[in-house]
Amino acid sequence: MSAALVVVEFSQMPNLGEVTAEVETALVRALNKAADKGRTRAARLVRDQVAFPASYVSPSSKKLWVRTRARRGSLIAMIEGRGQATSLARFSRQTALTGGARHRGGKVNVTVKPGQTKSISRAFIIRLKNNNLGLAVRTNGEAPAGAYKPKAIGKNLWLLYGPSVDQALSAASRDGGVFEDMSQETLDDVEEEFNRQMELLKNG
Repeated sequence: MSAALVVVEFSQMPNLGEVTAEVETALVRALNKAADKGRTRAARLVRDQVAFPASYVSPSSKKLWVRTRARRGSLIAMIEGRGQATSLARFSRQTALTGGARHRGGKVNVTVKPGQTKSISRAFIIRLKNNNLGLAVRTNGEAPAGAYKPKAIGKNLWLLYGPSVDQALSAASRDGGVFEDMSQETLDDVEEEFNRQMELLKNG
């Protein structure tokens, strides 16, 4: 699942006056430009909270992207953050070992919070059926204490997960503002780009 966040709607723009064809064109361009800048800003904020690889929150990854672009007749743009928990293997520099080999000390190091590396005992990186990597841990039967949404994949064997992009966005917001309200920075981006596009259209 994913959580969509409204970047900005036409109704949030004050004092526009009559929405002529020219104004609508400028609005479409301004909203989409602001959405792209907002996505980049969101990716930076997310990585301040959680140590995602930069590629994980790039536009092409579809983990944090502009889902809906403004167009004529629909003056709204949206950014979407992936709501599915992230494999904890994403936060480790270790990789799957072959032939039943074990990681040194039977531990896997992970860095979920930037600058804070932790070791997980009785853990190892495995290659999953979809060719992605997972971080598994053995227990004495019970789910690993303190783990986030562990998934049982065998007897006493659990896959571990870290936060989603969606959760990191929420943590990066003030009072839930990323999801509930447009940030002033992005509103400023829309207004600045709208004025620039209007000038271009008038002088073009």
